[in-house]
Amino acid sequence: MKLTLGKLRNLVKQVVKENRIVIAEEEIGMTFEQFRKILSGNINPGTKSSPDMHKGRVQRLGIMTAENPRGVGADDEKNVQLMKNFAKMLDDKGLQYVSIGGKYGNPENSYIIINPTMLDMVEFGKMYGQAVVIFAQKMRRYTNEPAPSIHFRFDYVQTEPDGLEDPQFGPQEYYVERSQDKIVLTDDDDNYSELDGTKFTIPFFGDKDMPKERFVTVTDPESELAGLKGKYDPV
Repeated sequence: MKLTLGKLRNLVKQVVKENRIVIAEEEIGMTFEQFRKILSGNINPGTKSSPDMHKGRVQRLGIMTAENPRGVGADDEKNVQLMKNFAKMLDDKGLQYVSIGGKYGNPENSYIIINPTMLDMVEFGKMYGQAVVIFAQKMRRYTNEPAPSIHFRFDYVQTEPDGLEDPQFGPQEYYVERSQDKIVLTDDDDNYSELDGTKFTIPFFGDKDMPKERFVTVTDPESELAGLKGKYDPV
């Protein structure tokens, strides 16, 4: 049988439809310093072999795990399979992602996802039984400075109830419980994420005991708040 271009196209479509191959793996490598620069709008991710340093392409971030659904510790084999399934779904959607570690009661592996929508993150959270996902939007903050500053606002998004006692939320039900515009370095043994050997957390529940020099922010929060006009815009 002669393999014509049309037959080859149909064969590729059939193979893709049957999910026997992944056309492109979207996982990328990232250092903590690159992550910090992304939060300040100064760098963007690329690929493992060809980093993309152009500005302005990262508008949104998501952070979540597929492990330990509904907060119940699963065995390693199940968690590995859940993360593989999650990675394949992100590959299929063409969303880049970065693997990170951490611990939130149980040791957990998560992904930083590049440019998902809020509804993407809600859908992913519900699909994998996660009570909380993190969604971040690049924002423009207006102060008394000549030019507005750029930062990411992180939202703590409740997609399902905590624990197993309460009934699940509806398909479109979710709540933005808290917001924060900084990440904080930490040495704690729990409640942290880890990228490139650096532990960090997003202080949604207060940071009074954390020294200011540990803030990893776009600009100094004290000087910004002093001149804040109270206006935040998505970039």
